[in-house]
Amino acid sequence: MPRPERPLRFRGPQGHELSGVLRPAEEPEDAEAAGGAPAVLFAPGNGFPVQVYGPALAGLPPEVAVHALNPRSLGPAAAAAAGNAAALARLSDWGALLADLRAYVEQRMQPPVILAGHSLGALLSLRLAAEAPALVAGLQLLEPPQRVRRGQPLAPEAAANGRAFIERTRGRRAAWASREEAAAWFAGSVGYRLWHAEARAAFVSEGLVDALEGGVRLATPPELEAVFYESGPRQELFAWADRARCAAVLLRGADSAAVDVAALEELADALPVAAVIPVPGSHTFPMEQPAETGRRMAAALRLLRGETGLALTPVASDRTG
Repeated sequence: MPRPERPLRFRGPQGHELSGVLRPAEEPEDAEAAGGAPAVLFAPGNGFPVQVYGPALAGLPPEVAVHALNPRSLGPAAAAAAGNAAALARLSDWGALLADLRAYVEQRMQPPVILAGHSLGALLSLRLAAEAPALVAGLQLLEPPQRVRRGQPLAPEAAANGRAFIERTRGRRAAWASREEAAAWFAGSVGYRLWHAEARAAFVSEGLVDALEGGVRLATPPELEAVFYESGPRQELFAWADRARCAAVLLRGADSAAVDVAALEELADALPVAAVIPVPGSHTFPMEQPAETGRRMAAALRLLRGETGLALTPVASDRTG
């Protein structure tokens, strides 16, 4: 029978308390089929709690266990670090985030697993596949923000747009008098009004925390969110793809401004074998089109597992490193 989702808690290697959601695999009718499907570990985008992806992840087949883990950069401890440069620096350590993800796979799962991630989570998933290939059976990369071609700098116009976006992020509203006020604000906000109502409600519930001064505030401080945008990798993605040993499916928003299509195709070419699949919507298509995203993710999982007759089976490689 299907098993209900349940909250998960995990203490990372540096002592940070991480939260998330676990959907155990459905009990198979055939006992011999148990354990035949690799579990999925999902990592969210910058500032987004995993709960907003719930409607999309519901589309994954019930026989697959789905673990969704929030990073240390989201939650009460992160919100409390607002205005504290040293605390924000510790929370924005990409290596530490990666160590948390790796520890979870090693301690709570049975590798190799399928890594899935959106935006920031996609970058972390790709890097983990490069640094610990034995842990990873396949990748689902949703909108990895790749804007540059291999060996090329970011175009001046794109760089200027990126700086403007980062400054807007730093100046975004972070506090509301109540969750009701916040819900009304997000429903009318350009960045959130196209979201599915269930995903937006999950953000109001899980993406905000109670503020010490009263009311609620963002669980990821805007200045921390901006730091991740500033320090995001560019050419490093190609190096990680060169070192990966597993197949991958890359999902991109058909109307996304966060991804350069040619650069993403070039990234896919660097992987052992990969497919790029467009999904209707923008960079946040998992929240805008959760049902369609779930269908595409389920199809991607079938590709990775070879159930369609078009298996994405990594070819033998003489790559080193």
